Amino acid sequence: MKKSITVVLFLCAALQASAAKPDVQGYRKLFAPLIENYCMDCHDEETSEGNLSLEGIHGNLVDGPDLDHWEKILHQLELGQMPPNKKPQPTAAERHSLVQWIRAEFLKGGRKPENKLLRPGAGNYVKHERLFGNEDFGPASSPPRIWRIRPSVYESGIRAIAKNGKYVLPFTLKSGGHGFRDYDNQYRLAGADLSQLMANRATAANQLTEVRFSNGKASKGNSTPAQLFDLIYPEEVSPAEGKIDAAIQWLYDRVLLRSPTPEENIRLRTFAMKSMKSDGKLLGARNLISAVLLKPEALYRSELAQGEPDEHGRTLLGPREIAYSLAYALTDTRPDATLLKAASAGQLDTHEEVDAQVRRMLEDPKLRKPRILGFFREYFEYGGAIDIFKDEALNRNHVPEVLVSDTDRLILHFYEQDKNVLRELLTTNKSFVQYGIDSKTKKPTRAQAKNLGAHFAYSLPPDWKWIPNQPVPLPRSQRSGILTQPAWLVAKSGNFDNHAIHRGIWVRSKLLGGIIPDLPITVDAQLPNDDTLTLREKMKVTEQAYCWKCHQNTNPLGLPFEMFDHFGRWRTKELGKPVDTRGAITNSGVKGLNADVSNAVDMMHKLADSPHVRQVFVRHAFRYFMGRNETLRDASTLRRADEAYVKSEGSMKQLITSLLTSDSFLYRKAKASKL
Repeated sequence: MKKSITVVLFLCAALQASAAKPDVQGYRKLFAPLIENYCMDCHDEETSEGNLSLEGIHGNLVDGPDLDHWEKILHQLELGQMPPNKKPQPTAAERHSLVQWIRAEFLKGGRKPENKLLRPGAGNYVKHERLFGNEDFGPASSPPRIWRIRPSVYESGIRAIAKNGKYVLPFTLKSGGHGFRDYDNQYRLAGADLSQLMANRATAANQLTEVRFSNGKASKGNSTPAQLFDLIYPEEVSPAEGKIDAAIQWLYDRVLLRSPTPEENIRLRTFAMKSMKSDGKLLGARNLISAVLLKPEALYRSELAQGEPDEHGRTLLGPREIAYSLAYALTDTRPDATLLKAASAGQLDTHEEVDAQVRRMLEDPKLRKPRILGFFREYFEYGGAIDIFKDEALNRNHVPEVLVSDTDRLILHFYEQDKNVLRELLTTNKSFVQYGIDSKTKKPTRAQAKNLGAHFAYSLPPDWKWIPNQPVPLPRSQRSGILTQPAWLVAKSGNFDNHAIHRGIWVRSKLLGGIIPDLPITVDAQLPNDDTLTLREKMKVTEQAYCWKCHQNTNPLGLPFEMFDHFGRWRTKELGKPVDTRGAITNSGVKGLNADVSNAVDMMHKLADSPHVRQVFVRHAFRYFMGRNETLRDASTLRRADEAYVKSEGSMKQLITSLLTSDSFLYRKAKASKL
C-alpha cells in the first residue's frame, strides 16, 4: 500500500516537471522496478514473448530510442492485457500511475498515442465486477465533446432547405468491429470531406437563388424563398438591412432551428453587404447561404456545457444542448417543435423535466425513432446477412433482405410489448415470415421474395400458407430467439459454409462480456479445405496449444449452432453424418453460469436467465446511446439502468429512459476522469 501511495505522489510531481526534460531518473527509481517485477518473466531477452524484449529498455520517453516499445506497453497496460491474468498483477494504483506517467512523458515530446479503450469494441475491458459491485467511484459525467452529426442528419438538414439537388455525403460511419458505429471519437472531417461539403453548399446555394425570366420579368424559382429572392432583384437596388435580416432569419430557422443571436446577425449582415457590394447581389446572397450551411452547428454536435460547475466539477448541459442530444439519441435528427419549445422555456433544467420529455418521445407514435431499432440491429449484427454472398444455385429462395426485415419486425414486436425484452429476444420460438406492410393500405402483406419460397429458411413445410396474423410459432426444439433467426445465422456464416468461430465470438463478446483479442499476425487463420470433413472436424486444428488459448473461449459457444446450415435452415445431418451440436458455456467468470449445452436452444435459455448477461446487455445499451465506452465513473449510471430494467420487468423503454436521464448523459466534466 505504501508503495502504491508513493508511486501516485511521485506521478503528481512528475507531471509538474519540465515540459521538455525526460524524467529518466524517476523512471529508474520508481517505475523500472514495476517493469522488472511484473513484465520480465515473459519479456526478457530469452523469452521475448510477442517479439518484445524489455531488457535494457531506455527510460527516456521524450526522444529516446524505445518509443515504439513504450507505446506497446502503454496499450497493453490500458487494456489490462499485461501482465496476463495468471501472472502476478500490479495494484490498480500502480497500473494507473505507470499509464499516466507514460502519457505525460510522451506529451513532453509531442507524442500522443491513441487511447484504445475509447475504441468501439473495447468497452468490455472495463472490469464488469467493479462496475456492478459496491464500490463508489463518485458522480458520473462525460467529457465535453464536439462530434460529427450522422450522415443521415446532415442530409436531412440540407434537404430541408433545398430538396432537388444531387448531394454527396461527405463522411461515413465505419463499422466498429464488435462495437457500435456512432461514437464521438469515430469520425473526423478530412480534406476530401471538405471538398464534398463545398460542392453540396454550392448546389444548395444555386437552388435557393434560382431566378426565372418571362417577358423580361424576373420571378423566383420553385426552391427560392421570397426572403432570398428579395436580396437579388431588382439588381440595381441595394437591399435594405431589414431584407438581409429576414434572409438570415429564414436560413437560421431552416438550417439551425433557431434565431441568430444579435451578434451573429450583425456579423452576417455586415458580411452579406460587403459581399454583395464587391461581388454582386447574386454571389453575395450565395455567400450568405454558404456561411450558414458551413457553420459548425450545422455539421457538429456540440456538448460543451458552458455553465457553472457543481461541487464535483461537473456542469449540466444547457437546455438547447440537452434537446439536441435527446433528439439525436432517439430520432436521429434535430429536435421537434415540442422539444425546442421546452428548451426555450427553460424546461430541461432538471432530471424530472428531461425524464418527462424522454417519456413523451418514446410514447409518441407519430415521432419516428429509428435509433431504437438501430440499436438492436447493431447489437445483434443480423443486418450483415445482406452482405454475405450466397450461390443462388444452392438456394434459389434465399432473399436476405426479406430475412433481415422479418427480424426487424420481430424485434419491434417485443419492443412494443415492452416486457422481458431481452429474454424474449433470446428465447422466443416465434418469427415473422415474409412479413411486410402495404405502403398504401398500411395493412400486412406478403414480402416479395423470390418464388415466394423464403419460408423454407424457417423450416416451414412446402405447403405452408402465408398468413397476415403473425408472428408465427415455430418448433421450440428448433428456434430460440434472434440467434436462431435465419438473418443472424446467415450474417454469422461464410459464403459456402457455417462460421462457428464468428458465432462464438459474438456470444462471448455481446452476451458474456468477454474480451476478444486481435488475431496474431503469425497465425494462418485457415481451416482445412477438405469437403469430406464436417465443420467440427475441420475445427480440430484450432485445438492446438497456441490456438486453443483463444479458441477455447469461442468454439464451444459457436458449435451449438451447427443445428443450422449457412442459410439458417434447421438440419439434423451434415455430409450424411448426424450433426453434433454439443457445446459449453466456459470461462464466463460467473459463478453457476458455466455449463455444458446440448444445442443452441439449450444455450440460449441458460444465458437468458443470467443476471450477468442482462448487465452486459445494459453495458452495450450504454455505449450505443452515449456514443462512448463506459468507465468506472459510470458505474452508478449502469447500476441504476439495470435496476430500472429489473423493476419494470424488462422494459426497454425504462432502460432507455434511465440512460438518457442519467448524469453520464446530462453532465460534462472538463477534465477527463482518471477512472
